[in-house]
Amino acid sequence: MNQLRDKLIAAAERLRRASEEVVSVPGMQAQAQAMLDRADRLTANRFTVALFGAFSAGKSSFANALMGDLVLPVSPNPTTAAINKIMPPTDEHPHGTVRVVLKEREAIEQDVIRSLAVFGLVASDLDGALAELGKIDVAQIPPTAKPHYTFLKAVTKGLPEMAAHLGGELLVDMQAFKGFVAKEEKACFAEYIELFYSCPLTDQGIVLVDTPGADSINARHTGVAFEYMKNADAVLFVTYYNHAFSQADREFLLQMGRVKDTFEMDKMFFIVNACDLAANDEELQGVITHVEKNLLSCGIRLPRIYPVSSQTALLARMHEKGKLAASAEKVYRQRTNTAEGEQLMPADEAFKFSGMASFEAEFLRFTIEELTQIAVNAAIGEIRRAHDTLTEFMRMAQSGEDERLLRKEAASNAKTQALSAVEALSTASFERDLAKEREELLYYVRQRLFFRFNELFNLAFNPAVIKDDGRNMKQALQGCLTDLLRSISYDLAQELRATTLRLEKFTNKQGTTLVAVWQQDVQGYAAGLTLAPYQQRQVETLSFANELPVAESAFASAVSLFKNTKDFFEQDGKAKMRDELEKRMQEPVSAYVEIGNKQLDEQFSTLFQELVASERNRVIDQINEYFTGLFAALEMNVDLDELAAKVSRVAAELA
Repeated sequence: MNQLRDKLIAAAERLRRASEEVVSVPGMQAQAQAMLDRADRLTANRFTVALFGAFSAGKSSFANALMGDLVLPVSPNPTTAAINKIMPPTDEHPHGTVRVVLKEREAIEQDVIRSLAVFGLVASDLDGALAELGKIDVAQIPPTAKPHYTFLKAVTKGLPEMAAHLGGELLVDMQAFKGFVAKEEKACFAEYIELFYSCPLTDQGIVLVDTPGADSINARHTGVAFEYMKNADAVLFVTYYNHAFSQADREFLLQMGRVKDTFEMDKMFFIVNACDLAANDEELQGVITHVEKNLLSCGIRLPRIYPVSSQTALLARMHEKGKLAASAEKVYRQRTNTAEGEQLMPADEAFKFSGMASFEAEFLRFTIEELTQIAVNAAIGEIRRAHDTLTEFMRMAQSGEDERLLRKEAASNAKTQALSAVEALSTASFERDLAKEREELLYYVRQRLFFRFNELFNLAFNPAVIKDDGRNMKQALQGCLTDLLRSISYDLAQELRATTLRLEKFTNKQGTTLVAVWQQDVQGYAAGLTLAPYQQRQVETLSFANELPVAESAFASAVSLFKNTKDFFEQDGKAKMRDELEKRMQEPVSAYVEIGNKQLDEQFSTLFQELVASERNRVIDQINEYFTGLFAALEMNVDLDELAAKVSRVAAELA
């Protein structure tokens, strides 16, 4: 039974019936239309679930277990992976249709030039950049640069075939889809891929977005990941049972920790995949405790953690459909501890054994009960507001003739005063509070960056890169400095994205307060008028610079403090360089934050002014409409019996 869709459609039908009742009542046309608009949104509603996790965490296997079939192939190197969206089929895009949206040539060019710069090479265009690839000494590539080299090689290999399609889109079948996902030389050119696929998940109206790994080097993926983290209705993070959290994992989880408090509800689920590798329950609990500690260190408290074996769950689903091949059956027996010749474990029992049943039960409870109920409650709120207005009009229409004449004169004065009160409200204090909030948030961005400076320095200047093995030490140190500067600019950009979300939440809180103040002001003149709730705004997340506003040469004297590896790691050489770099980093970090401050100031000052103007006009429209209906009731331009019947029928939609 499609509980999620059924609840939304039932709420939409209640809205439409209520709208039909009030649309003919003078002064209620806008409310009627608002209910129809919300009904349409409910009917077309799709919940987005974003799937995150580092490369090799088993995301594809987990996604397949959710869908109940081998849909997603194993992705290539995360540097080349595209965003995969599993969508409910439509009339235009039936089951099995795949839409591949390809990057613009300029975007590929920027990615290639950026990756080439990691090796100290410069080019002005795509062809020139790829021609430089031969200058890279493969033996000298540090671990942090290897993903960039892999990406450059994939572009070189795939460009002849894909060049003609860049900037366009392709409609392909499932077979071709697997090529775009699994082959690096194709995947690196895809901006995103939409697979329209019918399964229990999408049949509920859920869109599953499989994002590139947290370790993707694509600069745009950072912003895309943030948007999905922000806007998705649920966020699933997959980690592998016996893998330690990588630095990429930590950076991503730190970002989740930064924004978690801005969400209206806890929408995060953490999956420990391949839990069947645990020797016993005690070992499994140890891993879960380790994950909890890592999440806590990233600012994520009381996480929902689910140990699962997605492979066992997928095999159970395949068994249920009678699609287990001989090789898969062998694995299924191993996973379920079933000896050869014994009857296979029933599919539902194996699914429960995998841990997926427990996760799905909680996940569906969250989507069906919590998320859906929010939408249903908003619908009921619209119906209740219409019922209150109808009831007020009914009360006025039932007054005696003399009382109605007095009320009509009073209502005329009340309308003028209500409109004046709305126009008179000053928002200067709101603007001052917004500016103060922005300044405080940015002050702490800088503080947190330098709190992490030692950690970032140690990650960049590490023994795996700085060692006496015949390598060019000057080049190695320059690479370490480049990594440090990149890490700092990345961290600052992530902090500013989180600041955007905090300011968005603060501005929406101000908008809610503003409508509440207007409601209080209007209440004295229009006792029966309940204003429509404030409409939450979502702002576009700004693009912040990928580099600090300073040349690397500004830090040359600090790097020149290096004498040799022994002095650096065994004496005080490392501390001296770190302290000098930290001192020289103060000014460029402050400049970076100040540039971000100006961007945010302009964005949110404009947003708040537009918000005030828009909400003020909405309130004025509601006041005018309310009094239109009130005058109609007082002038007996309504059928009392019919109005009473409408009140009764709308009340029934609230039951």
